[in-house]
Amino acid sequence: MENISQREIENQELAKDVASEAIVLLQNKNNTLPLKNKTVALYGHGAFATVKGGTGSGDVNQRSVVSILEGLENDHFTVTSKPWLARLQRYYQKEEQAYQDKLKDDPMSLLAPAFSFKDPEIGEFNDATTGIYVISRSSGENYDRRDHKGDFKLTDNELANIQRMSEYYTNSIVLLNVGGVMDTSFIDECPLLDSVVLVSQLGMVGGDAIAEILDGTKTPSGKLSDTWGFSYSDYPSSKNFGMSNPEYVEGIYVGYRYFDSFDIKPRFEFGYGLSYTKFFIDTQSVKVNEDDLRLKVDVENTGEDFAGQETVQIYVSKPQTDIPTPYQDLVDYQKTTVLRPKAKQTLEFEIPTTDLSVFDNDIRAYVLLPGTYLIRVGNSSRNTSVVANFKLDKKVVLKKVNKALEPRIDPTALSKNKVELKHVSGVPHFILKAENFAEPEFVTYQDKSAVTTFVEKREDLPGKGYEQIIEHVRNASGKTLADVNNGDVGMAEFIASLSEEELVEIVEGTMSSGNNSVVGISSDIVPGAAGQTGTLVDKKIPSIVMADGPAGVRVKPVFKRNDQTVTHYATAWPIGTALAQTWNKELIEKVGFAIGTEMKEFGIDLWLAPGMNIHRDPLGGRNFEYFSEDPYLSGTMAAFETKGVQSHPKIGVTLKHFLGNNQESHRNYGNSIIGEQALREIYLRNFEIAIEQGQPMAVMSSYNRVNGTFSGANFASLTSILRDEWHFKGMVMTDWFSSADPKESMHAGNDLIMPGDSKSDLLSAVSDFGPEFDESGKIKIKQGYDLLKKQVTKTEMWNDFIIDPDGDVFVKVRVDDDSALKERVKKWIYNSEAQIVDGNHILLSGKWKDNNDMYLGDLQKSAINVLRTVLKLKF
Repeated sequence: MENISQREIENQELAKDVASEAIVLLQNKNNTLPLKNKTVALYGHGAFATVKGGTGSGDVNQRSVVSILEGLENDHFTVTSKPWLARLQRYYQKEEQAYQDKLKDDPMSLLAPAFSFKDPEIGEFNDATTGIYVISRSSGENYDRRDHKGDFKLTDNELANIQRMSEYYTNSIVLLNVGGVMDTSFIDECPLLDSVVLVSQLGMVGGDAIAEILDGTKTPSGKLSDTWGFSYSDYPSSKNFGMSNPEYVEGIYVGYRYFDSFDIKPRFEFGYGLSYTKFFIDTQSVKVNEDDLRLKVDVENTGEDFAGQETVQIYVSKPQTDIPTPYQDLVDYQKTTVLRPKAKQTLEFEIPTTDLSVFDNDIRAYVLLPGTYLIRVGNSSRNTSVVANFKLDKKVVLKKVNKALEPRIDPTALSKNKVELKHVSGVPHFILKAENFAEPEFVTYQDKSAVTTFVEKREDLPGKGYEQIIEHVRNASGKTLADVNNGDVGMAEFIASLSEEELVEIVEGTMSSGNNSVVGISSDIVPGAAGQTGTLVDKKIPSIVMADGPAGVRVKPVFKRNDQTVTHYATAWPIGTALAQTWNKELIEKVGFAIGTEMKEFGIDLWLAPGMNIHRDPLGGRNFEYFSEDPYLSGTMAAFETKGVQSHPKIGVTLKHFLGNNQESHRNYGNSIIGEQALREIYLRNFEIAIEQGQPMAVMSSYNRVNGTFSGANFASLTSILRDEWHFKGMVMTDWFSSADPKESMHAGNDLIMPGDSKSDLLSAVSDFGPEFDESGKIKIKQGYDLLKKQVTKTEMWNDFIIDPDGDVFVKVRVDDDSALKERVKKWIYNSEAQIVDGNHILLSGKWKDNNDMYLGDLQKSAINVLRTVLKLKF
């Protein structure tokens, strides 16, 4: 038996605790759960092929996965349907192997669609007291889900199997092993079905956690982080999701904000989740002033038989004015400890009044609206009580901002609630006065049209189109980054001493020299890691190594180093959506700390997680990586996971994908058209919370465009908002093989281009950069991948050199029998563009392109941010 490290054992135990708290009990007729009899008949391929998480770069290389079948047997359940499952498993494995064989030579296999399998109809049922059917779905990077049978909807066989199972067995249970929202109309079509449990995708020990919920060892306490509608058409985004230029017509009305505000009844509301016991939530006190809202809430387990946990959720209904506001917003939440029957706990809440601001498009400011606010307390968005209200006499302007990210035409169609707020009497009432608030904050913005360049003495500087500010610094030649760290030389002085080639080496990642996948695996330092930054040995600049997430640290589990076998099995944690379903900030911080422990062990400096894009639409193929439809829940989950990771010294996280990356279809070139209020209150707000509360080391820009501009080259989001408004001090990197122009990315505030495929483009933009040759002297061929056409590309690296018979630049090139240039040599000689040097070489005449239009200062600014991160992580 292989030796399992103590770290693995401890993390598996924590992963099981997290998985248990993530499971959501959706329906429990006749108190069928917990089961009193452990003899069950288990059906569905998800019983043995339980999906631990989604596919793509979010996958994890763990030692093993506990399936639902294994988990039940580990917990001493008797499974009477094992022969049926064994026959199905043989067929499943044959089909899966055939699918994998098709992908084995595909350089983009990591981004292939998840393997899909359709259950056959069950011919006869095995005897047992309880029948359990597992519905499994998988999705992943690069592909969205579909509103089809076998994906969002059940297949005909699945529906028929569940119907017949619920009629056959005394107790009937459906387990949803899915990464996000799916169609649950089967509940209406199966009136005898007792229980429905969202087990989600729980990582490597999910089967054990599920067994402990089913037998009552643990009481379910998970709450939904999304609204589950009756049908896909209930969601306003369904009308334009997956398009190349999706228009966010719903504005701020995303998820429960839409359902509550337009009186659309969901099947299961945001924040919903049943328990085996009952809780009484009683608000003891509320105090409101211009600084904050303070509440004390008692939670008592009023049940007789089961211990359990409850989540108290605080919502606020803001005044309804001409500025769109939802019926209510989540503003805080806390989860109790495990309460024994009749036990009680008091939870205290302190909510800054400024958190209740809205964005006023007309005056370009965050404001508090005048009028009456209702404070609601409950355990789901549709189960709250108004516990207090307060009235603000006049509008308060909190922060004035510049125009940023505004679309040419605002697509917002939903702008006014259909549900009016009702006056509530008999609760504490408070009066707030505008004159008691501080003066408005005015943001100081960096000038997009200006570039600062640091020089010791140099005049022939490249650049075009902006105002260049030259700052002269003292000579720092011969100095290293260690000297900067020691305070012997300033960062600006050190940066000014670096050549264009050295600066580019800093701001571009380093492609793996091995035969790794085109994406996702590009590190020579830690096999299987996602990538690394460049190294300048003589300047004492080490590499930063990055690994994918967010369901764990993605590295190669077993490899050779110096003739020694290295074992690096990582923990596969529950998916991001499941983490959010715990509604337990302190628990997620523990997960972050455990992830940090693995990073230290594996030699990983930056974790490419948390993933935190908003679940705008249920069909988002990568929703499983992200937390929620709600920006507050998403932002706080990310913040506490960040705190946990970064409580370890010298490692960090990378929030992703910034910004508006809410679908996988057309993700590399698509244009998300979003009104500015929706951007600021929904799609930016979660990142803002995570940055303010968690202080992450890095942020990753997304592939897509927002309102016409690629996110990786958007000055408004990457500089004006991220750095000027939010005071982010870390590093920004592109997602791998970004379609954004690298020159524009540097100017916009995207400091690092990953995985390092555009060095030649940057060097050509700041200097006359000649052709690149391989070791034999032939023109170098760069291999890449066209993400739009989905095909491998090959580019001859002539760079700035243009062949011209009248040119005064001469280049010697090898053109032997196997050269790609051989067919062109006769034409070049005929046109007097080339001369024969010998049997294997020609001399080409030419000139340089007139394209030195990038400022050295943009390279320097980006390099400074990268090096500051290197100092934090490596010194």
